[in-house]
Amino acid sequence: MNGRRVRIPAALALSAVMVFGCSHPPAKTAEAVAAAHTEPGIALVNQKKLSPRLSELTFTSSALDGTTKVRVLLPHGYDAEKGRSYPVLYLYHGGGQSASSWTQDGAAEKITAGLPAIVVMPDAGSTEWYADWWNNGHRGRPMWETFHINRLLPWVDEHYRTIPERGARAAAGLSMGGFGTVSYAARHPDLFGAVGSFSGDVDHQNVQMRTIIEQLHPSLWGPWATQEVRWRGDNPWDLAANLAHTDMSLYTGNGQPRHDGEAVDATEQRIRQENVSFHERLRDLGIRHRWHDYGPGSHTWPYWQADLRDWIPHLKAYFARHAQHRATPRSFTFSSIRPQYSAYGWTVRMRRDVTEFSALEVARERRFTVVGNGSATVLTPSLARPGRRYHVTVRDHAGASVRSATADAQGRLTIPLALGPGNPHQQYSPQADTSSTGPSPDNAPFHTRGNSSRFNRAEVTITPR
Repeated sequence: MNGRRVRIPAALALSAVMVFGCSHPPAKTAEAVAAAHTEPGIALVNQKKLSPRLSELTFTSSALDGTTKVRVLLPHGYDAEKGRSYPVLYLYHGGGQSASSWTQDGAAEKITAGLPAIVVMPDAGSTEWYADWWNNGHRGRPMWETFHINRLLPWVDEHYRTIPERGARAAAGLSMGGFGTVSYAARHPDLFGAVGSFSGDVDHQNVQMRTIIEQLHPSLWGPWATQEVRWRGDNPWDLAANLAHTDMSLYTGNGQPRHDGEAVDATEQRIRQENVSFHERLRDLGIRHRWHDYGPGSHTWPYWQADLRDWIPHLKAYFARHAQHRATPRSFTFSSIRPQYSAYGWTVRMRRDVTEFSALEVARERRFTVVGNGSATVLTPSLARPGRRYHVTVRDHAGASVRSATADAQGRLTIPLALGPGNPHQQYSPQADTSSTGPSPDNAPFHTRGNSSRFNRAEVTITPR
């Protein structure tokens, strides 16, 4: 495999249907999670031990219909070393698979035998992607992102001896699970420090792939023709700028046969097109990543096993460097279509008339920019002295102004911003594409198309009074 690490200037099985512990009392043994637990939105209803390392948990959740399974591999010595805590690897399955696939077909138990980390393998529905479904505007279940991120992840940190830091949490997945891996890391960059995508479905601009998804689930994100923004809101290619501080490894074959008797694999060929597109997007943004374009190879388990086997030593090295550190960047960019989003301790609440992207760009602790329209309210992390008043200088479409803000008891500031008139049409919609609302800034940190939607900037500097 080509394992070069790229530094730059600026998968979906759908063809047919760490070393590193730290002191962490109290001890949580494997048996400690055997009883049912009821917590907000998630309840453990059954647990089976399948091998000395492997257990299968069954949950109910308000985010899903029925029950769902999660398999967990514990590192060797977990119950014996009761004062030790571990990093966590979330391992996501592909389309047409389940929570058992990585251990039944992917040899994950053997491949991770030397990895001193807890490995969590959740279900995500056979072909339901790693997203909260739009359901034609009605939303509601299934809500896989809500389950995986807001329910399961905190549950794992509560019931196992984890190191609950970004630098001690990683994700990897194949095909559809590669989408989940990279998309979750882009939507929640403060949760996952390292990711591995194996033949990942990483760019839904690919017409053939998104046509397959639309035919399978028309209400997942809605029709691309009218709801393109919802697809792009979860699409790794569109969220690439969010991954600037994430350790990324991308693996793809080209679908050509490696051995006699093998056929050309059209699915892997499409997946490679997506990966090349995503790789080029990262390169254009100057985002470092490991690029493994290994040539002949199909969309099958032997290649995903090889990908995982190749990636594990890199992950061990990453955990060795970062597991004991918070690994929070001082500057970052975060883009989202959601009306409220959070990253690295910052929260932005948008008010606008249509669904579209906005972005938070943090240059340093007390200087940031919001890109968007309508209005925004920014809640900073703890960066001020509680109760102290601060000058807030804002430069926006109306010019420069100075106001004051008082830090709350946690040292956070709440700063309202006016970003200018809202757009009349949903971003990327046919109505937006046929209208002209004025130019957008050339350096918007998300993809813009022509002049169909306008975005404004409000630059903020915070200084003590």
